[in-house]
Amino acid sequence: MVGKVYGIGVGPGDPKLLTVKAAEIIGSLDILFYPSFGKINMALNIAKPYLNNRTKKVEMKVPLSPPKDKFKAYCEYSSKIMNYLNEDKDVGILCEGEPLFFGSFINIWYNIRDEFKVEIIPGISSVMSAFSQIDEYMAIGDDSVSIITANVINKVIKEKISSSNTTIIIKIGNKFQKINKLLTSMGLSDHSIFLSNIYSERQFTSKLSKIKNNPTDYFSIIIVKNNNVH
Repeated sequence: MVGKVYGIGVGPGDPKLLTVKAAEIIGSLDILFYPSFGKINMALNIAKPYLNNRTKKVEMKVPLSPPKDKFKAYCEYSSKIMNYLNEDKDVGILCEGEPLFFGSFINIWYNIRDEFKVEIIPGISSVMSAFSQIDEYMAIGDDSVSIITANVINKVIKEKISSSNTTIIIKIGNKFQKINKLLTSMGLSDHSIFLSNIYSERQFTSKLSKIKNNPTDYFSIIIVKNNNVH
């Protein structure tokens, strides 16, 4: 006998936005793996109201760079997860937002899915939930939408923005100045909204043109509405 393994999306920040299924599974687990980035344990904090005291919690300390260190870390945690599964333990792996949408969980999933069936529990991504916080819609009718990371080159970002009614730039982090400068040069800073820590107590929302400092929060996005696209 082997245990069951779940990739669990915990949503953007509010524990009440977890699905009923996610809450039920979290409360039934033998082992719970959760990602941490520095001192940030966001996924675990979201899941806390649903945890069972008997569940063993395992922190996954994932370096943000360089890639070889990340790869090594994910391989080590994947091995630990498979060991627990072979001991007939039910294992859950938490992921902020939606597990298969830019989730760190994907790295674990690739490593274990050939040997174990992984059940994915969907979650609400920050991208999908952000629009409810800015009184704006993502798309309607034949609108086009682009989602892109702040890490790609400016030329690609500019092309996406120029051809999309709505562009969501994710993984802002320390790329804020780069993106702010680009959007200002395109005359779109008044049509762009910066959001960080969506649906959490630390949520911050502002029109891009009004931000005077240099926010570097890892969990941040910028939404660009380009009304010149038809």
